[in-house]
Amino acid sequence: MKVFTRDYRITGEWPDVLISYFPGMRPCVLDIETSGLDPSRCRIILIALLVQTQDGLTVTQFLAENQYEEDRVLDAALDFLERESIGYLVTFNGQTFDIPFINSRLSRLYSDRDLNVFNLDVYRLLCSGTDLRKRIGSMSQKSVEDYFGIFDDRRDTITGRESAALFDEYALTGNSTIERIILTHNREDVLQLSRLMHLIPESFEDFDSAIARHGFPACGGRYSVRPVLKRRERVLRICGKQLASPVSAAFFSDIDSPVTSIFDSLTATYEIDAPLGRLRDNYYIDAIACGIDPDEDPMYVNGYLILDSRTVNLAARLLVEKSSLQLFHAADI
Repeated sequence: MKVFTRDYRITGEWPDVLISYFPGMRPCVLDIETSGLDPSRCRIILIALLVQTQDGLTVTQFLAENQYEEDRVLDAALDFLERESIGYLVTFNGQTFDIPFINSRLSRLYSDRDLNVFNLDVYRLLCSGTDLRKRIGSMSQKSVEDYFGIFDDRRDTITGRESAALFDEYALTGNSTIERIILTHNREDVLQLSRLMHLIPESFEDFDSAIARHGFPACGGRYSVRPVLKRRERVLRICGKQLASPVSAAFFSDIDSPVTSIFDSLTATYEIDAPLGRLRDNYYIDAIACGIDPDEDPMYVNGYLILDSRTVNLAARLLVEKSSLQLFHAADI
């Protein structure tokens, strides 16, 4: 296995609306190259990981030199994520391809490890929160880059399919030119995705609603959060995954709290329901009764949090944090 590291003096923070959903969490842009699309018989040949640094960006790539070094590539990538204290991953279609492929290969290699980090999937976010598919047709990463005007920044000349075909020749010959071509394509994918992160929030009419449909992390990434207002039931329902150390527990509404929380360790899921109030066309949550503190939010009035697309997400995150504390205290009893 070979390791390649390249630094870029590309600076600038991602938009505040994006950062606000990942407070204190370090991102890592991830992209994999594989020998095919079927994880039951195809292998991971290359992984790129991009992180932000004080001076800009660093891309680290782990390249298998033959078909038998996949386990080394996977272990090196997971070690990197742990060592760099990565809080969440940024991918393009990673929820459907990259992450399941990695975990499938780890399982087939009889590894006791898995990749279970919150994944911000830009493809899924754009598909569920914008009409971009209708406007541009193809939702490939390169098509999205072209729409946002950064496609010409690319320095690679091949596709992912061509990369897989070239790797077969590289594994036999170790040709340095082929090596550079493969590495460049993989590296450009994470660099371009990082550039997109500066641009995509402007394409959303309501980014808060879009991120709610996609999901966002809570408790430092231990939970994924997807809130929905159930207006007929007068309930704010929060569903998601337990991403770390899943447990089973249930807390039901009582005189002390109207919130119901159910956690299932077998499916690593949870569901939280909090009652809603309604005044004319406005819905609100009794923050004091629910045991949450929206602090000095402008929509927090006399102990009630008036709900819009932003404060629904705020209430959801606070309720997950409260339920997490309940789990912690219950474990100590």
